[in-house]
Amino acid sequence: MYKSLDDIKNEYEKIRQANAIKCSEKKAIVYKENPKLKEYDSSIFSLFVSLVRSGQKNEDTGEIEKEIENVRKERNQYLKDNGIEDNYREIQYTCNKCKDTGYVDGKKCSCFIEKEIELYDNISNFRKYIISDNFSNLDMSYYDQGEAYYKYMQTEISYIKKAINEMDEKPFNILFTGPPGTGKTFLARSIGAEALKLKKSVLYLNVSEYIDSLKPDYDGMSLEKYAVSADLFILDDLGTEYSSEFSKTKLNYIIDKRLNDQKSTIITSNLIDDEIKNKYLAPMCSRLSNLYHNIGLFGEDLRRFVKCQ
Repeated sequence: MYKSLDDIKNEYEKIRQANAIKCSEKKAIVYKENPKLKEYDSSIFSLFVSLVRSGQKNEDTGEIEKEIENVRKERNQYLKDNGIEDNYREIQYTCNKCKDTGYVDGKKCSCFIEKEIELYDNISNFRKYIISDNFSNLDMSYYDQGEAYYKYMQTEISYIKKAINEMDEKPFNILFTGPPGTGKTFLARSIGAEALKLKKSVLYLNVSEYIDSLKPDYDGMSLEKYAVSADLFILDDLGTEYSSEFSKTKLNYIIDKRLNDQKSTIITSNLIDDEIKNKYLAPMCSRLSNLYHNIGLFGEDLRRFVKCQ
């Protein structure tokens, strides 16, 4: 179980070391059984050293190159005669795409992404929520509380699904507001479920849980670096946390940071616009109002209608 990004990095280091040892052991066995092959390899190595030195001195390297070619031919014939595959000196990687580094051309390898997704799930246990909270369980009749509201929610659900599919090119930020039980968390989790299908890391936290983890006297790990780096950060129940200058500053920071880093974020809150403005710092309120897609929900408690699988 991964508890931190360092755990993942350490695992890659252990994998590389283990595979290097396996390669060394395999080569030792092949050489022990075929001492002539070891002579060929040593000879080719020595000739290459001589080739480099002669080249540095601007000496003629023609004879050395011919000798290297002749030894190579003899070696290849030896391999063929003895049925030896010419890969005994090559490290056999667990992941051939990234060669057990976790990255390909500076980008996360698919194997790293899988481990990262597991890490974030270990932190927030998100998968347990989406057993019931997903778009397969979304019944649009929940919003049949007048034609205008129904059409409004049809439009917003279409926006949400389009935003998910385009999140690689265009990160999204959504603020769900409305009374308790109107489906804010359900929609936020459903979006997260779709993001997981796209192999995105999802961090889902209640705002109080998040703020508590940042306090200096908290007996556990701070979740801020994970909130910064997750592909999708879902911050649930904004406004239920204990309000202080510390919490306001930290919330303002993570919202600003993720916007600047172009990371997708979802926030849910029982507060309405004026209540948010009265409770939080002006820069944060401005960002939520102008840089987030605001979706307001209302109506009766929908929790009793959710179909659980």
